[in-house]
Amino acid sequence: MKQKLPPALNRKAWLYAWLIVLMMFLVGAGSILLMNCWPRQVQLPGVSPELTATARGLDDICIDADFDPDSQRLTFTQTLKVTNRTGQDQSAVVLRSWSGAYLLEETSPCTSDELYSDCYPGGFSSGGLAVDSAEVNGVSVTPAFTDDASTVLRIPADWPVNDTVTVTLRCTVAIPDCAGRFGHADGIYMLGNVFPVPAVWQDGAWRTDAYVSVGDPFLSECANWHVTLRAPKSCTVAASAADVSDRKGVHVYEGLALRDFALVIGQDLTAVQAMAEGVLITACARDKTDAEAMLLYATRAMQTYARRWGAYPYPTFTLAEAVFPYGGMEYPGLVMIGDDVLHSAPQVLEYTVAHETAHQWWAVTVGSDGFYQAWQDEALCEYAWLDYVGDWEGAADREQMAFDRIETALRITIPGGVTPGSPIDYFSDLTQYSRVVYQRGAALWCALEIHLGKDGLDALLRDYYDQYAFRIATREELTALISRHAGMDMSALLLDYLDTLMY
Repeated sequence: MKQKLPPALNRKAWLYAWLIVLMMFLVGAGSILLMNCWPRQVQLPGVSPELTATARGLDDICIDADFDPDSQRLTFTQTLKVTNRTGQDQSAVVLRSWSGAYLLEETSPCTSDELYSDCYPGGFSSGGLAVDSAEVNGVSVTPAFTDDASTVLRIPADWPVNDTVTVTLRCTVAIPDCAGRFGHADGIYMLGNVFPVPAVWQDGAWRTDAYVSVGDPFLSECANWHVTLRAPKSCTVAASAADVSDRKGVHVYEGLALRDFALVIGQDLTAVQAMAEGVLITACARDKTDAEAMLLYATRAMQTYARRWGAYPYPTFTLAEAVFPYGGMEYPGLVMIGDDVLHSAPQVLEYTVAHETAHQWWAVTVGSDGFYQAWQDEALCEYAWLDYVGDWEGAADREQMAFDRIETALRITIPGGVTPGSPIDYFSDLTQYSRVVYQRGAALWCALEIHLGKDGLDALLRDYYDQYAFRIATREELTALISRHAGMDMSALLLDYLDTLMY
């Protein structure tokens, strides 16, 4: 039999009940707000002590930016604290500003006969960086572009050896209607190579290579990036580092030891996430199914490569849908995957994701000269695909893939006198470049696998990764390392595979 409570106790019971309901409501509302402000599904991993130690002593680059899709403008203040490590006094800080090449039709890398119709379907659209003002240590200076393509920016400065100066730039970037790694197409903004970076000093001079239409004509040292970006709240932003902000529309990134900082921004992108090897992997695409497919392949690739070569050094890795004819494009912590790849056969997407993920080791962490020695990362990432296939599809499929992509390429006549070791400005088109540098270049690594054995080659690549992480490794240094692991001089083998014409 139910006992009736006294009136005083009854009122207390009702009061407690209402308080419980109110607390549940507040907790629920707070959870919803938290989800809206911080839409991560997986907790952000921390920065490793090794990466923190590497970051000490590097140059610092701070960006405070505003993105306006209505005007297709990115405005920002960029502060660089850079140290003169050239070994001689300098009269200027030299920066590379590759987006400047898109200002003129005659200098844009997307106006070649091969790319023009894909990149500029509506006709040429000008865009690029303009420097509104510049200061060095708080004193106003007059910067100047020293090349016709506006990719070499000279900042006058009294810069003695080992001295650190602070350069402040105020810039406006007009984003062109261009389906390229820098541009806008179909509601997606691809912002690759958009921020100026310090030029590389090599052999007594600044590297000022031309922005050609084939390959990746970029070379840069690692620096610490601190980026704040304000964008409309409706935008999804994919970036080279983790977003540590908890405010909608304000994105804050801390990227240690990065060679560059890239962004992909879209208003209709869906993001999915997973953890692999202690790394938060995010994939962004207009179709959630496409994002999930990218995420699956990237997770597999991360597991394969980390086990064979060493841990991926950054806490996050992001893939984003892009609109361009390149298939895929790698940046530190971020890769762009072309929408045509997303709509191709599953194996095409799988290969592209696996290849671009491998670049996070080769060219991003271990730097190499993408202009004069493109094989050093591209051929190695092509070879990495074989390990991916072997791990996830078996030895028989790995052997078949080696035949289809590498051995077959060795039997095709290539006109033009190019070899895997040729500079990228020697190549006439992307097809020739891919077949020679990627596929024929990968034959070198297959030959080394035969000579050293699979375990021996894996040990060599782990050593290469350990020794040259966050540096730029030269061909001579890699040749010496290969020779040391082989127990004999291997320079003749590299000469045969990389520099000998094959007809």
